[in-house]
Amino acid sequence: MNLKNSLFKVEPTPFNREILLPTSKSHSNRVLIIGAIRGNGFQINDLSKSTDVRTLLSCLETIGLKLNQINDSVIFTNSFPACENDTSEDIIDLKTGDGGTTNRFLLALLSRGKKTYRLFPTEKMSERPMDDLLTPLRALKVNIETNTAGAWISVQGPARIDNITKLEIDCQLSTQFASAMMLAFSILPLSFELKNIRASETYLKMTEFILKETLVKNSYTVPVDFSSLSYPLALGLFRGTVLIKNCLSLDHLQADSQLIQLMKDAGGDIKWTPNGLAISSRNKLLPFNIDGSQFPDLVPTLVFIAAHLEGTSTLRNLTVLRHKESDRLAGILTLLKKLSIDFLFDESRDEIKIRGAGQLYPSATLKTARDHRMVMTAYLFLRANSGGLLAEVDCVDKSFPDFFQIM
Repeated sequence: MNLKNSLFKVEPTPFNREILLPTSKSHSNRVLIIGAIRGNGFQINDLSKSTDVRTLLSCLETIGLKLNQINDSVIFTNSFPACENDTSEDIIDLKTGDGGTTNRFLLALLSRGKKTYRLFPTEKMSERPMDDLLTPLRALKVNIETNTAGAWISVQGPARIDNITKLEIDCQLSTQFASAMMLAFSILPLSFELKNIRASETYLKMTEFILKETLVKNSYTVPVDFSSLSYPLALGLFRGTVLIKNCLSLDHLQADSQLIQLMKDAGGDIKWTPNGLAISSRNKLLPFNIDGSQFPDLVPTLVFIAAHLEGTSTLRNLTVLRHKESDRLAGILTLLKKLSIDFLFDESRDEIKIRGAGQLYPSATLKTARDHRMVMTAYLFLRANSGGLLAEVDCVDKSFPDFFQIM
């Protein structure tokens, strides 16, 4: 299906499906960095097929890592930075895509090497925050230049620990900075003091868990992606019955897995069965009051849910959404206005109140930012209501390549 530069027609049909979901790109990109450092036959199973993960794989091969790929498994036969001992050019250009973890994790890894690497991202990545990662790298004497010779960032190590035993990392804008450093320097005697952790703390716990698990095992199996799960779950709560066959247990390390309990608490019909996770529209949902800062990727989906139950729901602490692939907070407000959904945004309180109508919204043509999560959320609105046309649909490949086929 060629979705690039086309409008995709969404039909307002019931959602009665048995489906298989992709695996987690958050787990995948973390364990790819560990594999790059470990080498020695380290194996990753059920690797995500998202573009963020495929891009990181391509970059790892470009810097000299030898990867044996069999179906959804990858085996590392050598390691970084040892793989730099070859005759390739001392300046290596990398097309790094638009993924936050792809670019940030890769940059920290490259600082361990001695060659010069230049990063060329796409979309809005070059506008997203990076200073809180560059600062600790520069403290380790890594040579970093920005916006030179057409490159976004140029990095040359190797990082020098010398007498440094602990580094401070500011996590106010993203915990990915801390995860990047923890992964890249995991086998060195360097610890980190994390400051201003205000959102996405669960992802730090994911990083810590993966590091601990891979200390004693030379392999890692990636679990199902609970961010992707949020879309069929949300649609199933209002428009049918869905069974997610490869979701048999909860992954507490993925922040977005909290949606299951949040919707159970709101009255949703969600059950674990021997055949997978079952969701239906049998029950009416109650309004909710939720702090979105610990699972910002869920907020667009929660907005969809709030708009389709009867009563007023509140979503709080949303500023972190402005620093994603797009300004998702602005995108959510635009989407609500476009569909004439009753809401009140209070910037001083950093919250949105959404009054669900419990009725169908009209057909529309929706063009969001080129942001996979905003596009998938817009799809939910069209599918659950009167249908319409959806733009920018190819960018769902970033996290959920088979989204339209599965949904």
